[in-house]
Amino acid sequence: MRRWALPLFALAAAGQISTTWAQHRPELKGFRRIHGTAIERLMSGKEFSDGVHWRYSFQPGGNLTEYAMSRRQDLRWFVKGDALCWQSARGEDCFEAWTSSTTLQLQPQGLGVRYEGSLSRQTR
Repeated sequence: MRRWALPLFALAAAGQISTTWAQHRPELKGFRRIHGTAIERLMSGKEFSDGVHWRYSFQPGGNLTEYAMSRRQDLRWFVKGDALCWQSARGEDCFEAWTSSTTLQLQPQGLGVRYEGSLSRQTR
């Protein structure tokens, strides 16, 4: 271990270094994390899309329709703690929700794909 690593680790463990998680993840600069029931208020009745390849339509009550590469799939969405989750035939996927003024990012909890796109009112 490098000579500076151990003292730095000791300071961090003692709480002497306080930074936000987003500062260590450059893709999240300018974003703020959405927690708990605020996720449900943000997503219900909205469409989340990259504008080209995929679109997720979040209906009130937990129905979720995924349109990806000209395919449609019906899913269920819900909030679990501070995570937005959906249930599909592949299993359960959960994400941290981060937002800026114009963009929403869903960061996977664990391994998975990060989604980035815009959120709009449902038109269909």
